[in-house]
Amino acid sequence: MNPEMILNISAKAGRLLLESGAEIYRVEETISRIMEHYQVEEASSFVTPSGIFVSFVLDGSNYSKVVRVKGSSLNLERINRINDLSRRCCSQHLSIEAVGHELAQIEKEPLYAMPLRYLASAMIAFCFTLYFNGTLKDALCAFAVGLAVRAAANFLECKKINAFVTITIESSIIALLALIFEAIPLCVSKDAVIIGSLMLLVPGLSITNAIRDSISGDLLSGVTRGIEACLIAVALALGAGITITFWMNVGGLL
Repeated sequence: MNPEMILNISAKAGRLLLESGAEIYRVEETISRIMEHYQVEEASSFVTPSGIFVSFVLDGSNYSKVVRVKGSSLNLERINRINDLSRRCCSQHLSIEAVGHELAQIEKEPLYAMPLRYLASAMIAFCFTLYFNGTLKDALCAFAVGLAVRAAANFLECKKINAFVTITIESSIIALLALIFEAIPLCVSKDAVIIGSLMLLVPGLSITNAIRDSISGDLLSGVTRGIEACLIAVALALGAGITITFWMNVGGLL
């Protein structure tokens, strides 16, 4: 039994889960399940939204590893596959090499196809605009705004811009396009377009995980993710607010 491989693969499984938006308790449970299956002693893991600490004892020697996690997104398919792998690891007695190979395959798979991501962003903005009492014209404008926000997000991700700045820029783009559409005019209510499109950036994952982590007793993670959600909300308000204020001060389209 290779202790370094056990350590690396269990930590990798935890990292992939955390990067995919999994709850803290789920990450810790998966790491512990994998390590304990290979009969190590004193297996333990401590997970925060930005790091994973894993350790165990094998043949009288201590092994530990720290993994830095810099960001997260939402990928329920990846979470489901890693959960299934950890359970099959125990029920089917998979070798550590087989687990590592399957984890490598899961990691290489792209999140979602780019056309699907564009379509999803546009449809979210479209549907939420209708939900907030926007007209069909407003929803069609929001559809275009959703495409623009997705394009901006892809560009900013490639440039590795800070998340706070990224969301501020994206919310500014939403407000600016809504104001332009109203001035042309293509939409009836800029408010419906702005609110519906901003739902793309609302930190639903952070809020949900903050509540679930707090209820599960992971108060540190709950507070951390709660603060993250608050900062995202500030970025949303800042970007849209600055753009609308500037537009009103210059009198719209000149």
